[in-house]
Amino acid sequence: MQEDIYKENQIIEISNNTDLTKTYQKVKSDLPKYWDKAFINSTINNIKNPRHQILFRFLWLSGVRISECINIKKQDIDFDNYTLNLKWLKSRKYNYRTAPMHPTLRNFLQLYTASIKENDFVFPISRQRAWQLTQKYFEGNPHQFRHSFAVNWLRGKGDIFILSKVLGHSKIQTTMEYLKIVPIDQGKELLKISFD
Repeated sequence: MQEDIYKENQIIEISNNTDLTKTYQKVKSDLPKYWDKAFINSTINNIKNPRHQILFRFLWLSGVRISECINIKKQDIDFDNYTLNLKWLKSRKYNYRTAPMHPTLRNFLQLYTASIKENDFVFPISRQRAWQLTQKYFEGNPHQFRHSFAVNWLRGKGDIFILSKVLGHSKIQTTMEYLKIVPIDQGKELLKISFD
């Protein structure tokens, strides 16, 4: 017999069936970890170091991989066409792609890169340093910005096929993993609706 307890807009499942409980916990732990946009924006706004702040704004507003982020140079940013020319390493080979740039990110980058040369890296840090900074400010890793970007896109009713291209996924199945999260969020929203 299964019983549901409602507490602060959450359903807590209680089950005598341990196999069902283990399966539910495994599915929940397999979901990509992400942050809510309110948490991300609030945390970024509280960061005092402007370089760290723009790094996280870039990751949040672009959804790029951390390797793409640290490899971007000023010359890779097309301010006129709102695009980013990205380079990332996989299986010891560099892959290239073009991604759209949100107007808010464009404005931040124009100011931030105004004093650097065309061939300079926008974020001259190592991958390890980016992980350390993300752990320091967010208690997580840079890839969670990518997950958060995708979840925010889908919550905003963005098209999953376009999202797949924006993220640079070679297979749509990779992008569809995020659909496991969004229906869970929709279920929580349903708790706020009264039917009496």
